[in-house]
Amino acid sequence: MNFNPTMYRLSNGVTVILDPMDLETVAIKVLFRTGSRDEAPTEYGLTHFCEHMLCNSTARFASSKDRREFLDDHGGTHNAATGNDRLYFHGRILAENINVLIDVISDQLQNALFEPNKIDIERRVVIDELRRALDNPQRQFGDFVSEKLFNYATFSTRGLGTEELIQSFTRDQMIEFLGRRLSAKNCIIGISGRIIDPDAVLRHLETSFAFLPNRDVPENDAITYTPTIAHNSKPDKKNVVLSILFPDVWDATYENRFRNKCVGKFCLHMNRELFDVIRRENGLVYGFAGDGAGNEKFGLTGFNTQTAPENVERVVALIAQNAHKIYTQHTITDDDLRRMTCRNRLSRADWMESASSRCDKLIRFWRHFGRVFDLDADTQMSESVRRDDVIENARGFFDGPMSIITQGADFDVDLNAVWRDNFK
Repeated sequence: MNFNPTMYRLSNGVTVILDPMDLETVAIKVLFRTGSRDEAPTEYGLTHFCEHMLCNSTARFASSKDRREFLDDHGGTHNAATGNDRLYFHGRILAENINVLIDVISDQLQNALFEPNKIDIERRVVIDELRRALDNPQRQFGDFVSEKLFNYATFSTRGLGTEELIQSFTRDQMIEFLGRRLSAKNCIIGISGRIIDPDAVLRHLETSFAFLPNRDVPENDAITYTPTIAHNSKPDKKNVVLSILFPDVWDATYENRFRNKCVGKFCLHMNRELFDVIRRENGLVYGFAGDGAGNEKFGLTGFNTQTAPENVERVVALIAQNAHKIYTQHTITDDDLRRMTCRNRLSRADWMESASSRCDKLIRFWRHFGRVFDLDADTQMSESVRRDDVIENARGFFDGPMSIITQGADFDVDLNAVWRDNFK
């Protein structure tokens, strides 16, 4: 399948990546590099609330229902989302109607009405979304991790705010906030699929997004890491969620891509070996996987699993013993790497065959590295990794200050001591 994406720059500074595919549809994503990490404490949840209102009424569409039905008439779908470092609008539509979806997204960003009665309705919706998040065990664990490890608000508070803050947001505050945070300079537009006339698409984007100002938008990357051994007690639970994390060996820079690919292969090998020991040989857990925390500026990598409270000590001991063996005896083989290459071809096909996934991949890569993703170079780099490369670049994986975060049923074990006593 062809892969030949091209980057363009609109006259006001918006980055555009066009990725032609032999399909009947086209996927579009408009992303702004701004999110909950960039909010002041009095603004927590404001990006998310603004997303709700941008998806509400405009002069053209009296409601989100009207917009949805209009897109239905043209074979299109549409949605929006926020994250720690992004606000984005995305959709998919029949290729001949690409300008319809472009206009819908542009209209939202430029002409949202922020009607007071609609704000009050969405305020109730967002508060309900917050309640659901706070009741969710996975969200509770994410909140606890961010509270204990990083110097910013908890996962839910950063993304959704608090009920008090949500109640306080005003129409003027939302409009002023978006005026500060949305710019052509922090906007990336990705389009993957059947692009019938690329020049015409670029001309239409030039007109549709000309309203965005060209100004710098500061990003908050002041994040620290405090290594912690901590338990989030949930006495009503029967299991314990366990996450063991270490600071990344290499920063996630463009120059470190090969090194990080080597470390990634080491982690994949280690996780599979540990899964065999802890589940297949001892039957202590249902699942075992790699884990991570942080953001694009700072990262932790490690393991995640769940087990009964009476098994926590044994599970951590087995992880430590076998991780040390894998790490020091260099158990990864050329055959392991060959099998990884075959599996990578399958996972690469998964996103290569999906316009939405390709669009996401291109935007993520540009957002992190400021470059267009080069599939051939990336594939060659990944397949060139040899056993000695993995051993060399994974050196130091366990040297950084460790954190062990648990949640669920209570137990009486010093997990730091268990790790120290067994990682040898």
